Amino acid sequence: MPDILTDWVHYHSVRRPDSVALSQAETGETLTWIALERRVAALAGALRAHGIEKGARVAVVADNDLRVLETQFACFRIGAVFMPLNWRLTAVELSAQISDSEPSAVVHDGTWSKLVDEILAARAVEHRLAWDADTAIPNYENVLAAGSPVPAGLLEPDAVAQLLYTSGTTGRAKGVLITHGMMATHAVNLAHSSRVAEPDCHHLNIVPWFHAGGLNVFTNPILYWGGRVTTTRRFDTQQTLELLVDPALGITHLCGVLQMYEWMIRTDGFATIEFPALHTVLFGGWSPATRGVYRAFRDRGVRLQLGYGATELGPLVTVLSQANDEAAENGSSGTLLPHTQLRLTDASGNEVEPGDAGELSVRGGAVTPGYWGSPDDEALDGEWFRTGDAGRVDEHGHLYIVGRIKEMYRSGGENVYPAEVEDALVDLPGVRDLAVVGVPDDQWGEVGLLAVVLDHGASLTLEDVHSYAAGRLARFKFPAQLLIIDELPRSATDKVSRPALRHQFESARA
Repeated sequence: MPDILTDWVHYHSVRRPDSVALSQAETGETLTWIALERRVAALAGALRAHGIEKGARVAVVADNDLRVLETQFACFRIGAVFMPLNWRLTAVELSAQISDSEPSAVVHDGTWSKLVDEILAARAVEHRLAWDADTAIPNYENVLAAGSPVPAGLLEPDAVAQLLYTSGTTGRAKGVLITHGMMATHAVNLAHSSRVAEPDCHHLNIVPWFHAGGLNVFTNPILYWGGRVTTTRRFDTQQTLELLVDPALGITHLCGVLQMYEWMIRTDGFATIEFPALHTVLFGGWSPATRGVYRAFRDRGVRLQLGYGATELGPLVTVLSQANDEAAENGSSGTLLPHTQLRLTDASGNEVEPGDAGELSVRGGAVTPGYWGSPDDEALDGEWFRTGDAGRVDEHGHLYIVGRIKEMYRSGGENVYPAEVEDALVDLPGVRDLAVVGVPDDQWGEVGLLAVVLDHGASLTLEDVHSYAAGRLARFKFPAQLLIIDELPRSATDKVSRPALRHQFESARA
């Protein structure tokens, strides 16, 4: 971790004042580094004048907009904590996060004014400002214009810069502490794997900035190195492709979730599309659709970087940074990034033998020091963060995630990881999407439930599944139940909701 951290915005405003830092796709609005510096300095002064002090939380509820990042950098400058909230959640869920974090201010756009009204009805917050909203709410631009500029200083490596709440699909949402040192370390890591430090970097952001995947995978690292970020307010398939093929923009980087890429490759004309500058496209996680997406982009001259990580981890730990079709086809999440270490342990906490699966723990400069209000969280084991994921590392250093420790089920005394079964069944004929989850069974304790979404006109039986699985899976790993549904249930972060699948299965069986 660097001992001295400079204010990125000010640094680049001196070195490259007239280079574009930020752009808004819908309006064409751009901010050069010097323009961004002036707005950040003024907003920092306005926040300070409103009593926002070092350590105070500033919540943001807004679609992707340049003012979201202005707010982030203004918070950094005065030592406040930037806290973007997930507008996909309900007012009740967000009120709980507001009560937990006790922010001093809420910044929002007009789109989410009503949601913010509902949130603040349950928990008052002292200051509020917005853009494109009701005139009774202090206007963002007016507040910024009245601010006395705050000059840049050094950033404290151990100080909390962001508070990012996890989705809470397995329990109460928790606020992940992200420090300035974590962000700098992660930016350095990605310079080694993903070309974020090159002078012509131009990232197209299509992921909400309340996600670590939108905010901290490419957006902040590329800005850390002085590159350019163009954002869309929300993801739109056609708009994204139009921006990617625009030679005048020269988009080099893209990060998204798997479903976004699936929608892109299904677009008419994708098979002949040309990307003039795109060279680094990344997404985390592995699912049955990954191979198809990887192949489709590879055929267009772009090899996807598969990765593994979490909000708590920087967010990336491993990246498939070199072109390696075999590793990608086999489900590799890549190799370890610099300044990061991992270990795999069994249920007793002992490190497993090479090649065996175990629970993945990570340590390094990009790993969180903990959660808001939970210094003794069970995920923290000294310097190590226990991810709850099960993985294995092959002889070439490639990480393969085989499932969640809590998602593992025991069938007849044998451990089965859903992700392993899903990977073996990925190319089942007639299947568009699938997921596996353990469900109770009188004879075996637990068995696998295979939930599938079929192609139009396709059919599937459990016998078909078993026939296909023969030779690919041990018999005890064969799914014993089959559920055909129209769509896999997903969480607010687009992950398959296994509890919802169990509920659907129980309802169907009842």
